[in-house]
Amino acid sequence: MKKLLLFGLALALSVCSYSQRSYTIKDIKTAQAPSQKIIVNTESFEKTPAFTKTLDSSSPLKGTDIVTIINLGQGTRNYSYGLYDGPRSTVWANDDLNAVTNIHRETDSTYSGNLAYDLSLDNGQTFENNIRIYESTISGGYYNTDAVRYPNSAIYNPEGNIDPANAWFAFFAPNLDGSNGGSWGGYSYGIANLVNHDDTSKHLKASHGNFFQYIPEAFTITTLGATWVVDPSMDWTSGGIYTENLIINQGTFIDNDYVYEEWLFPAPMTGTGYVYDEKIAFAPDGITGYISLLGNNEEIPFSTNAVYPIVHKTTDGGNTWEDAVCIQLGGPDGIYEVIWYLTDEQIAELFEPPVPERDEIVYTTAYEHDIVVDALGNLHIGVIIGVAGAEPYSIVTAEYSFAAFDIYTLDGGITWYGAFLGSCKTFRGIFGNCDVDNHINASITTDGLKVFITWLDTQLEGVEENNQPDVYARGYDLATNCLSGDNAGADLPNNVTAYSAGMNQAYFATTSHYTLTVGDQYIIPIVYEDFDPLNPSSIVQFKYIQDFSYTDEDFIWSSITLPCFVCIESLENNKTFVSQNFPNPFNNTSVVTVNLKKASELSLEVFNLTGQKVYEINNGKVVAGSHTLTIDASNLSSGVYFYTVYAGAVKVTKKMIIY
Repeated sequence: MKKLLLFGLALALSVCSYSQRSYTIKDIKTAQAPSQKIIVNTESFEKTPAFTKTLDSSSPLKGTDIVTIINLGQGTRNYSYGLYDGPRSTVWANDDLNAVTNIHRETDSTYSGNLAYDLSLDNGQTFENNIRIYESTISGGYYNTDAVRYPNSAIYNPEGNIDPANAWFAFFAPNLDGSNGGSWGGYSYGIANLVNHDDTSKHLKASHGNFFQYIPEAFTITTLGATWVVDPSMDWTSGGIYTENLIINQGTFIDNDYVYEEWLFPAPMTGTGYVYDEKIAFAPDGITGYISLLGNNEEIPFSTNAVYPIVHKTTDGGNTWEDAVCIQLGGPDGIYEVIWYLTDEQIAELFEPPVPERDEIVYTTAYEHDIVVDALGNLHIGVIIGVAGAEPYSIVTAEYSFAAFDIYTLDGGITWYGAFLGSCKTFRGIFGNCDVDNHINASITTDGLKVFITWLDTQLEGVEENNQPDVYARGYDLATNCLSGDNAGADLPNNVTAYSAGMNQAYFATTSHYTLTVGDQYIIPIVYEDFDPLNPSSIVQFKYIQDFSYTDEDFIWSSITLPCFVCIESLENNKTFVSQNFPNPFNNTSVVTVNLKKASELSLEVFNLTGQKVYEINNGKVVAGSHTLTIDASNLSSGVYFYTVYAGAVKVTKKMIIY
């Protein structure tokens, strides 16, 4: 009943005329955006202030089985997974090959500018570690000029192949050739055969002209075999100026190697001045994809001084990209779940009286995110969201005032929704001169029907920084509109590392873009760094969590404010997809999204409990693709109704409530 009342209030607010009142945020804990990535000639560290590592069994655990953790390879320093801007593509899994990979730099005992990876071909049960795939050989400067940092990687497996000898591991990393001022500017890239470890390639590309190459944070391989790399063009020859362009590298697999084409992609950030984070991902078809950026381009007036997602979409495999779509989080046109995730009591704790109305609060994302694209070509953004702080582009980080979300669309990017996944206690961890926030990751099943979000949080009593993190996870089943619950059946995320060897020390944990499906289990490959937090320049031991998984039975929590994505019946016959109406319950209008595999007659009829037809929509014959049907309930009485969507020979019936 409470949710019904809140939802009614939200609808009433949305139709009222809007004028924003000024309000004041209390003097509470906030976090600033990290500085632009700093050019370094050396990797010097200051010791982190001492803190006590405890395994406090009274910490607020969210329910987990104790996971099994094994050693992978070793790397030099905690920079492999670190440096401000969240996770890169370092862990990758492939269901057809039963493969898991983890890329990292080698240690100083060999040379820290080399690259190696860890490889499993039995679903992560055993690994061959520290396989060298790139050797730095060009001397010059403090380091070799082809010494690499912060690598990205993925597996290319040709369609239909199940033999690892015919599959390849592709990598792409920045190097220290100095062609963009200071140390940076070069790219190093190549491939390695999954079986013949001597079959590798090595290519170098320096900054040139207006291509100010830096540190790419977006990398993927599509199911069609294309690689994509996104890097903001930062001119460090002039002191670190964002040129208002992204550098796109698109690779094509030719003669057992990747050949890249590079071009500039306009992406102005007139608010923040540069891009905080960038990601790229494609749907299972390899055709529909998105570039997602975090920043502020001053296109959303309500979001002044806030950070928000800015996305570009392609529907032709990346040949063309649509203009930017900016996602508004708060305000009268904001996302319902974002506007309502804080309680009235929390709002009163954050603001000086008189407290603002809910649709007057400015919300912001944090400074890192991750994305996946589902089976219908719809984007899911895993991101931390909180109240915008008093300082420009800051976020309020008072305990449990910010939260992990899946921000997603049902109609290809026209309308945006939010799935609230869980609140966070702590925000930023500091290890030497390397910062890490909640390090949020997004993963998806190979068929694109289940999405998983993981993040880091330190929930120890009395600990204020995210320096002793556990991994938290939540899954979303697109077919049933259900979120996973914890092992106690509560509407909460799982604490993955509770009571395990990684408890309170799962530093920089990163997940694979794809999950593994083994029997009835959806296994999320997770790797974290084990190192001495008081001496982060020490050798890093990579740790693999073997057996954290979900099954269909774990998806038990549904919400009336969370629109059902598709119905199970339609998924099984692979003909059409019909969403639950959203919002539901409602008292004005509600929408139903239908995705057609082929051109069909499309109509919708609404019936009351006596079977009388009281409303209908007839769109006639429509083309294949996504269609939105709007139900107008202004002339209908409160009560329970059923609506039936007719799409050719397919008929789907669902229940809705009008209040």
